[in-house]
Amino acid sequence: MRLLLNNIEDAVDQKYLITKSLRNQAEAGTVIHIMGAGTESDGVSVKYRVMSSGQDYTAKFADIKQFCKWAMADNFVARYQENLSPDEIRNYIKVRNTSFMATGGLFVLIGIIIVWAVLLGFTVAKLIPWYSMLIAGVCLSFIMWFVITTLFKRRRSKVMTQIYNKVSSSAWSGGVVIR
Repeated sequence: MRLLLNNIEDAVDQKYLITKSLRNQAEAGTVIHIMGAGTESDGVSVKYRVMSSGQDYTAKFADIKQFCKWAMADNFVARYQENLSPDEIRNYIKVRNTSFMATGGLFVLIGIIIVWAVLLGFTVAKLIPWYSMLIAGVCLSFIMWFVITTLFKRRRSKVMTQIYNKVSSSAWSGGVVIR
């Protein structure tokens, strides 16, 4: 679930994960701390600190929506960034930001259209009756939708589980001392 910002001042004292690189400032996959933010006549201005290097920068965006595309609120990576490699963080961003339509939904729609076109062609050619075409079209459409959504969810779950397992194994082996 994403954090919805109505006012840029709500982002102050929050940690954000950068999803798109800014030249000579912050790269995708780094965590920043928002130190100050304000609304100006030409958009919003954000003062932030890159957590890994400790350097301070200022960035301007056209509106809050552009800021939210650039950075997303993410406490998971902010807490465990030292346990994850930059490639794992980029993979986490990619998996977290993908939607069903972006990865497999288009193939489902194209496949359903092809199935219906073939069945309609057979019906017009009088090879099968219209009610058989209707039953086959509904069944094949449902099967295609089910298979592709299942594969999408499995891939996403696999990547997230690998990241969570790495973080949890690092947290347990971190030398926690209970007194």
